[in-house]
Amino acid sequence: MESLKRSLFDINEHFNARMAEFQRELKGAIPATSPSSNINSQFVAFRSFVMTALENLQLQVELLARQQDELEMRSRRKILLVHGIAEGDNEDPCISACRILSQHLALTQLSPASVSRCHRLGRAGGDKPRAMLIKFRDWSLRDTVWSAKTRLKGTGVTLSEFLIKSRHKTFLAARQRFGVTKCWTRDGIIMVLDSGGKRHRITTLAELNAISNSGQDVPSAAIPAAAPNATAVAPKDSKLTNPRVKRVVRK
Repeated sequence: MESLKRSLFDINEHFNARMAEFQRELKGAIPATSPSSNINSQFVAFRSFVMTALENLQLQVELLARQQDELEMRSRRKILLVHGIAEGDNEDPCISACRILSQHLALTQLSPASVSRCHRLGRAGGDKPRAMLIKFRDWSLRDTVWSAKTRLKGTGVTLSEFLIKSRHKTFLAARQRFGVTKCWTRDGIIMVLDSGGKRHRITTLAELNAISNSGQDVPSAAIPAAAPNATAVAPKDSKLTNPRVKRVVRK
């Protein structure tokens, strides 16, 4: 879907550039008094029609992409990722994960029988232990484990939701912008707490960028500098002082 959206964007940009070039050549080649001068107006109407069609097509592709994301996240609703469990030779990931989680979370109902799938992600051989993917048979147990994740604090083991690539990218961007403690996920939805204390539910970068930055410190680099030859303009309510010295008239 991402490649389709990118291809549509490239077509839009290419068509826009070629049509602008052709319109410039058309204006220079046909005099305004020529019987064929109405070709220019017809070209403008044709270009407007094609651009509208491309915009509508792009909106439909974005709608399909969002629906696909929703379906993908729904298929992952019973899955959690476990980080920080050391790898061992000939280990059984399911037994290791259930033993450690049930021990720290005090959940006696968590056992290998309550898990339908469990394996590590990525290739072995890294410096850090690979994350474990656990898919529970029952969604309510998954929700219970997720709600009790605060008990893992200080153990070196953490839990996270299995977000799709686009939402994971948005989540990382949100944490970088608002801070780690102000961003979390719930059922695949990214929750953001802005500087004013308002909570936002987002899923895309566009929704993240739409959150207001009011109340946050504006970096000095973001403030545009004044032009070198700019003249300062005093506010309307301010009084201008006359720099000249008052002349005394002798009698």
